[in-house]
Amino acid sequence: MDTVILEDLGLTNAEIKIYLVLLELGSSTAGPILEKTGLQNSVVHMTLHKLVGRGFISFVKKGKIKHYQATDPRNIIRFIEEKKERFEKILPQLLAKQQGREKQEAEIFEGVRGLKNMYYEQIKNGKKGDEYLFFSFYPKDPDKFDEVYNFYQYFETVRKKKGFITKGIVPLDIKDKFRGRNVESLLFVNFPVPTNISIFQDYIIFISAEEEIIAFLIHSRQLVESFRMYFYSIWDKYKK
Repeated sequence: MDTVILEDLGLTNAEIKIYLVLLELGSSTAGPILEKTGLQNSVVHMTLHKLVGRGFISFVKKGKIKHYQATDPRNIIRFIEEKKERFEKILPQLLAKQQGREKQEAEIFEGVRGLKNMYYEQIKNGKKGDEYLFFSFYPKDPDKFDEVYNFYQYFETVRKKKGFITKGIVPLDIKDKFRGRNVESLLFVNFPVPTNISIFQDYIIFISAEEEIIAFLIHSRQLVESFRMYFYSIWDKYKK
């Protein structure tokens, strides 16, 4: 007989052996159960006590001797239904915990058009006063990406209209790409810093710009916080 389902219900190997033996014997004292199962005396008595408590067996006393018998196997269905009812009572709490857990997601965008769509996706839930941080776009050959820098200049006006607070760290080598921009919101540095990164709410953007543009929009509070802390470790030290 396949007894795996009884294991799935939480019965131990000893409990299963004793329950099956009692189904065969009908009614029995501990002696024949010991003999049939081959279990130790202490294990048999402890397991009989547990099975009585779980409703799988019952007993009657004849004098000082307990006679045990298995309950109707169909009672196991009731046992399963009771477990189901108890589980259904805590199910809403389990679902609430799942919904409360932060979901991390990542999307990939390609090309300049994909890049633009990605930035609008990043700020779609933005509110006035939200902070927008970036490490400047800085490809190997910046002059090949004038279209991207022109978009960034326009995108700055979009952020301004929405009332975002923007701060950016820019390599000094490409300062000319930022003519006409709000210098107060920029920090130009002449030492190596990460580039091609934008941080807003719980979203962070990473961009790879070689011959083509591949951009990654990641939703991760932990990742955002680590980069935000790093951004301010530079900003607070060098922005006067």
